[in-house]
Amino acid sequence: MRGGDWRRNRAGKAKGKGQRMRRVLEVDLTYPHSYEVEEVREIPGTGKLDIPVLYFPRPVHRPEHDGLWLRIRAKKGTPWVGVFAFGYAAFSRVVSWADPERVCVVARGAAYLVKVDEPERWERIPVTPVLDIRSAPEHGLLVLADFTKLAAYGSKGLAWKSPRVCWDELKIVAVSSDRIEGVGYDPMNLDASRPFAVDIKTGRSLFPSPVSVDGEPLW
Repeated sequence: MRGGDWRRNRAGKAKGKGQRMRRVLEVDLTYPHSYEVEEVREIPGTGKLDIPVLYFPRPVHRPEHDGLWLRIRAKKGTPWVGVFAFGYAAFSRVVSWADPERVCVVARGAAYLVKVDEPERWERIPVTPVLDIRSAPEHGLLVLADFTKLAAYGSKGLAWKSPRVCWDELKIVAVSSDRIEGVGYDPMNLDASRPFAVDIKTGRSLFPSPVSVDGEPLW
């Protein structure tokens, strides 16, 4: 949907002049990029913006949807505002990518890749929900985490998906030149988290799977 008419806030109620959208957003522009991006925190009292407003994805049954509002300006283009539909997690972040003309937006766990000078060219990253995202510029990758697995994206798209590396509550601890390390919930040891590590080039797990009482791998 294009246009600058904006009438309702995230709760579906009319906003008063000067009322702010209270959100905290992290921005990681480690990779070189050809654009500027900032969160839209305030809507003019008229309820209208003077630049196009684009929705990701385009709403189907109503003219708008709730989401993360970002003002984006490509180096060789006109600015626009993107409204990125929320997922169902608390995590949000904006990250530059190996392609300097694309931006990765995570809106409460829903992740999008958008070509900033041609915003109609975008895709939803099939990792749900995204609970962490890290840059690995030495390898040209973005590493994304859900509850139990990792995935990596490069300039040509999906580079790899890891096998399951923990039971739940995956946390990335470190990204080095050759591996990604982290911890996760271990129901067999409630006093400590279970460590994991994967090869950063392939996503292969560097630690063996836990085993059942019969000695069989659990994943």
